[in-house]
Amino acid sequence: MSTTVKKLYKILTRTIFPPKCLVCKSFLNPPEGDNDGFPEAVDLSASLQIQVERLMSEYLCRDCIDGLIAVESPLCSCCGMPFESRHGLDHRCGECSTSPKNFRIARAPLIYEQVFTEVIHCYKYNGKIQLARPLGELLLMAFRLFWDKDSIDVVVPVPLHIKRLRERGFNQALLLTRYWQTITGQLPLDLSDLQVENDVLVRSIPTAPQSGLGRKQRAANIKGAFGLLDKAKIIDKRILLVDDVYTTGATVDECARLLVHHGAAHVDVLSLARAV
Repeated sequence: MSTTVKKLYKILTRTIFPPKCLVCKSFLNPPEGDNDGFPEAVDLSASLQIQVERLMSEYLCRDCIDGLIAVESPLCSCCGMPFESRHGLDHRCGECSTSPKNFRIARAPLIYEQVFTEVIHCYKYNGKIQLARPLGELLLMAFRLFWDKDSIDVVVPVPLHIKRLRERGFNQALLLTRYWQTITGQLPLDLSDLQVENDVLVRSIPTAPQSGLGRKQRAANIKGAFGLLDKAKIIDKRILLVDDVYTTGATVDECARLLVHHGAAHVDVLSLARAV
């Protein structure tokens, strides 16, 4: 389909079916551009807030975009929890000081609050898998912000149990990373040496949903739920675990425990959102 035909088709569909904000359902005017690709020039030095506005303007209205809250320092130097006080330096929170984690650091670009909760729920539960592209790029921008690309060898999405995968139809964490190579082909960013491995971990036990459980209950619920499929891919490797939401960290900590126990050099964690 030619570019001209695509543009005409887009104008026609937007006229007949005006786009609405995913969260508040108000009508919006998405920026001009091709939904099937990425902007020709992306300013990688732009702030995370500007990147969020660029990526979400086609799906959210101005008010809802303004409701998205970025994770900012000071925060826990281990789990990434932002502190209530907006003054001071990053340091370990009380939880990480008294209960050391199996991962090294965990980071997320946005706080898991009302607006972003709705966005993630639209993606995971309401079939809006087209959000995988902008959310995947947001995750990539966060990766650039918190890590040097040469500090990670292997990216491992947190797996779903086969039963949950069949119900949902996709693994949200895997889908977020699947577009990374496509995205970087459009950006002045080389991630060709970064491997995304979907066959390292397996969720062998169909645990109950973590939502609604307390910290200790989550840890007990997830303990022993994962298995290792291919030890050779993680020995002496620096691993980046990817998930959609970091709540108490029980899931990623259990994954990190297994990976480190079987020879990973260290494990870091990247998620879309951080619950507070």
